[in-house]
Amino acid sequence: MRYYQYEKYPIELVVSENIDKHFDSHNHVGHYVSAVVIQGVVTVYQEGREWVCHGGDIFIIPPYVVHSVCQGRDVRLLSMCMETAFIEETDLETAEGIVRAALEDAVAQEILGEVQKEKLLASVREVFHIRNKSGKEMDAGIKILADKITSHPEYELSVETMAAESFVSKYYLIRKFKRNVGMTPHRFCIQNRIRKAQGLLHGKKAIGRIAADMGFYDQSHFDKAFQKIVGISPSEYVDSKRLIQRST
Repeated sequence: MRYYQYEKYPIELVVSENIDKHFDSHNHVGHYVSAVVIQGVVTVYQEGREWVCHGGDIFIIPPYVVHSVCQGRDVRLLSMCMETAFIEETDLETAEGIVRAALEDAVAQEILGEVQKEKLLASVREVFHIRNKSGKEMDAGIKILADKITSHPEYELSVETMAAESFVSKYYLIRKFKRNVGMTPHRFCIQNRIRKAQGLLHGKKAIGRIAADMGFYDQSHFDKAFQKIVGISPSEYVDSKRLIQRST
C-alpha cells in the first residue's frame, strides 16, 4: 500500500495492491472516499448490501457509513480520500476545480493515469449528490459523544462514565450508539485512535511514543490494532508515505 499526501490540498490518495485482505467493518468519520478498481475484483459490504466491483468500477463511501472491503492479492485499488470539512464547506464548482488540480499533479508524477483521473473527478459530483440527499440524522446526544471521541480518542472514557453523563444505563447507551454510529463506543474509540495515530506518524515522533500517547498499553497492542484497521504495520505505513509535489 502507498499513501500520497498533498501539501496544498485536503486530499489523500491511497494505492492498495499486493495484499490479500478483508478489512473488517469500519467507517471513515473524517473523509468521503471514492475508490476506483484498476485491476481485479473487490467486494464491498455496506449497510447490509454487497457490491462486486470489477476493473473500471468505482464506489463511494460517505462518512460514518459502516462498510467492509475484501480484496485479493491480484487487486489494484486506487482510493481518493477527501476531508469531510472540505466537502461540507465547499461548493461543487470550487471542489471540482481543486480536485482536478490535485489529480493533475498526481498524473504528472505517474501515480495514476488519465482514465482514473477522469473517474475520480466525476465522482466528486456524486459525492455532492450524496451529501445533499443524505437524510439520516444522528441522535444529538450520540453526535456530541461521537465528536468527543473523534476529537480526543486517546482519552480513557469508560462506557460507565459516558452512560452516567447521558443519564442512561450502559447497555442502553451501547445499543443506541451502535444504532447511530454502526459500532460500539469502544470499537469506535480504537478506530479513531488509529486514525489520529496515522496523522501523528507524518511527523518525527517515535512509533512507541505515539502508541503510548494514543492510550495503547504497549507497542505490540498498537501494532496489532493498526495492522487490523489500516492493513499494514505502523512502520510499513511510515515507509509507504509519499508527498505529491505541486506541478509547475
